[in-house]
Amino acid sequence: MLKLKDPILYLNLAITLLRINKYIFMGHIKESMTDDAIAVELGQRLAQARLEQNRTQQELAEHLGINRMSYNRLERGQGKVITLIAALRALGKLDQLDAFLPNEPFSPMEALKMGRPHRMRARPKDKTDTRDKGADW
Repeated sequence: MLKLKDPILYLNLAITLLRINKYIFMGHIKESMTDDAIAVELGQRLAQARLEQNRTQQELAEHLGINRMSYNRLERGQGKVITLIAALRALGKLDQLDAFLPNEPFSPMEALKMGRPHRMRARPKDKTDTRDKGADW
């Protein structure tokens, strides 16, 4: 049995092991996941980024100008998108949004070369003409 000579040391070791364990088992976002599950996964990734910088929820919340509970909701997947963006900026992870939804504009020529059809406008599904064709006046 181990003697606890320095409980702080053991506490820090336990916290480090939890961080490593959480990092290893962090999932990948899959099509089969629910929206809520994806939000929770994003919150866990945000928490991991915060912990890697050894910052508390309170510290980051103050930096963002929100209360700790609002930040806590964000890490649980219940926050607002605007708060998520601000948190990513504060953690120096804003550039990862480009990988999230990359902006890949194509010219019509590039689209043809790649075999992509040209962009069409969205049209209503109901194509019946609602105009009065035979006015009596």
